[in-house]
Amino acid sequence: MKNMSLKLNWISIVMLLSLGINFFVIGFLYSQHKAKEIRMTRLAFDNSISKLVEPFPRKGKHDFYVTMRSKRSELIPIYRNIMSQRSTIMKIIAEDQLDSDKLRNAMNDYHDIYHAMVGPSQEVMIKIIGGMELDGRKAILERFNNPPKRSYRDRNSDDRRRPSNSDNQDNHDW
Repeated sequence: MKNMSLKLNWISIVMLLSLGINFFVIGFLYSQHKAKEIRMTRLAFDNSISKLVEPFPRKGKHDFYVTMRSKRSELIPIYRNIMSQRSTIMKIIAEDQLDSDKLRNAMNDYHDIYHAMVGPSQEVMIKIIGGMELDGRKAILERFNNPPKRSYRDRNSDDRRRPSNSDNQDNHDW
């Protein structure tokens, strides 16, 4: 009887470990998929839209990204089309004989596809800003003109990020 009990305990431990590993792997794969979707949505806004949204008050930024996240199902196909068109443009550039008209048409298509993504984001920004009082809108201008300083850790710490040029103006090695 003791032998049977020990065998059942061992099997249950192995089953629990296996179940835990399976949940971990499934969770990891799911989170990578969601992270990729979020990156795909945010990448398109990094330089063009995010620089305009950055000085918004916290609630305005939150409202913008929540609204844009709710439009993710519309934005991801557009983003994929943008990436595909970029690839097409690069292939045209690398052809043996450059066809300027073909390149021009591909770049016009790229512009139209990109505009399809920027347009909805601009409408969301206008809606958010339209709900603000004058003081809030003036505060956006103030934060835009005086952005917060990025702080970097001391070079002697474990942080491997490089300081910005403004932090390192007097320490040139030349």
